Amino acid sequence: MEYKFEHHWGGEDNWYTKSKRWANKQKFPINHLALGLIELVYKHWVDGKVEMEMDSVDRQAEEILEMWYDIEDDKPHVDSNSSEVEGLDEIRIKAPWEDK
Repeated sequence: MEYKFEHHWGGEDNWYTKSKRWANKQKFPINHLALGLIELVYKHWVDGKVEMEMDSVDRQAEEILEMWYDIEDDKPHVDSNSSEVEGLDEIRIKAPWEDK
């Protein structure tokens, strides 16, 4: 009696792993052609995913820079009053977000 089974050790079962498993179950000429085609498509799929993620990172970096430029426009408030000592003024510096 012979019983064949497969066990997969965790990980995400995505289209790539499912298609490789399917291709390995095919007969000789089909399995090599299918595996070659799957690897070619996988390479382009990974390149596309990396490109999309890099575009997302670039957009997020631009948003952060715009936020920083908006923050830099707010300058601190400086109040200066004369004091009892001649030539020595009382200076008060307040952050711009404290007034809001």
